[in-house]
Amino acid sequence: MNETLLKGLQFGFILLFFVVRVYHHRRAENEGGKIEYRERHLTGMRLFRLAGGVVMLGALAAYFVAPQWVAWAGLPLPAWSRWAGIFIGYLNLPLLWWIERTLGLNFNTTLHVRAGHTLVTGGPYRWVRHPMYTSLFLFTLAWLLASANWLVGLPGVIGLSVIVINRIQAEEAVMLEQFGEQYRAYMQHTGRFLPRLSR
Repeated sequence: MNETLLKGLQFGFILLFFVVRVYHHRRAENEGGKIEYRERHLTGMRLFRLAGGVVMLGALAAYFVAPQWVAWAGLPLPAWSRWAGIFIGYLNLPLLWWIERTLGLNFNTTLHVRAGHTLVTGGPYRWVRHPMYTSLFLFTLAWLLASANWLVGLPGVIGLSVIVINRIQAEEAVMLEQFGEQYRAYMQHTGRFLPRLSR
């Protein structure tokens, strides 16, 4: 297995992931309406995300620059699963772009309502209410598989799980408050994280 090639490809999809996120976040911040945050425990969640981000980025940096520092956290995964992680990572990039592009000026990484906020029901939101969480879980899985290192992949999985568990009910409550019966009807024919198998 060519470790240099694998790491280079992994670095590529991680870099592109951050490029997509920053692009859509900045666009929404610069062009979107006034924002009202609705995150429960906003300061605590921001600190949690910051701490998790530092651990994850620190582990990623060590993995690429000084792999001997994180070798103790290696996982005995077969080569095919590491290549599957690369495949998932690159396949997921267009999905993330589509999701965030569809959200447009409604996009933000924190639970919020904007002035002029719209209910998005097109693109991937036609079938799934929270496709971004699905895409982010796929990325954390891709990092874990491609690196074969739990210190690189597990903080993302755990951190994202905590955020989603803490936020999902509140997010849907905010949408119901904002859009009422329109959102309730939308919930009837969409899945939360995956498309509904039956209507």
